[in-house]
Amino acid sequence: MISIIIPVINEEENLKKLLPYLQENNAEEIIIVDGGSTDKSREVAEKFSAKVITSAKGRAKQMNAGGKAATGNILYFVHADSLPPKNFSAAILNHLTEKIQFGCFRSLFDTKNKFLRFNSYFSRFKGMMFRGGGQTLWITRDLFDQLQGYDESLKLMEEYDFIKRASKRSDYRVIQQDVLVSTRTYDDHGNFRTQLVYAFVMFGFFRGIHQNKLLRFAKFWLK
Repeated sequence: MISIIIPVINEEENLKKLLPYLQENNAEEIIIVDGGSTDKSREVAEKFSAKVITSAKGRAKQMNAGGKAATGNILYFVHADSLPPKNFSAAILNHLTEKIQFGCFRSLFDTKNKFLRFNSYFSRFKGMMFRGGGQTLWITRDLFDQLQGYDESLKLMEEYDFIKRASKRSDYRVIQQDVLVSTRTYDDHGNFRTQLVYAFVMFGFFRGIHQNKLLRFAKFWLK
């Protein structure tokens, strides 16, 4: 069984779109991990019969809490503002093997903007620089447990760290189907600025720059 885990903080509007979409496409278990919403995220989740749990704020903490609460032997981490392909369950099961125990999809920004469409194109390739949380991530329960989940000390780049560690234990697959990804951060701060900040943060993270410095940098330029 595939357990879908969605970390949220104030994602009421996105959940109204995502949850019925997942149900229409045969989702077996949906777990909403609320990190302290002040809107109606919990009410919306309960309306669509999703399991709602509470966690300390922080994406890594929320995803780990969801992983612990899940009953499936495959965990599928989805951002509230992303829409997986309609046949996501079958696609995951078709690519799961003994050698490939985790993976993601390509991403496609929900826009006609040529810059962001060009950006999306590279998500079809393997390699850390082409990854992103919006692509969603699936992983076997066994491998998730071996890794002891996400690193809860991280305030950013937790998914990149997770993929890096998982890659040491298993090969992974980028399924050549698109997850529709929100452009809200790009819309708020501009395409070029947002992409440049993301690039600097990724470079700094893998160069060992302390996460607090990277977080201050990102907040300054994306405030």
